[in-house]
Amino acid sequence: MLAYGYEVEGSPEALADVSENLKDRRSCINWFNFNTGDLYWDGNGNGYKVEINHETKQVALNEW
Repeated sequence: MLAYGYEVEGSPEALADVSENLKDRRSCINWFNFNTGDLYWDGNGNGYKVEINHETKQVALNEW
């Protein structure tokens, strides 16, 4: 999925949360602030390990 300028893949639950964020005009995920090894927290408090490549603008969100 394309989200905020980055190609995002990974856990279906994480992708569902990102998709919900895309629908909310008041919400924005700034992938530039993430580094590999960080955690992405969804709205339910579940954490997903971030693997990110800023040069190719790709993000993977995997279960932690």
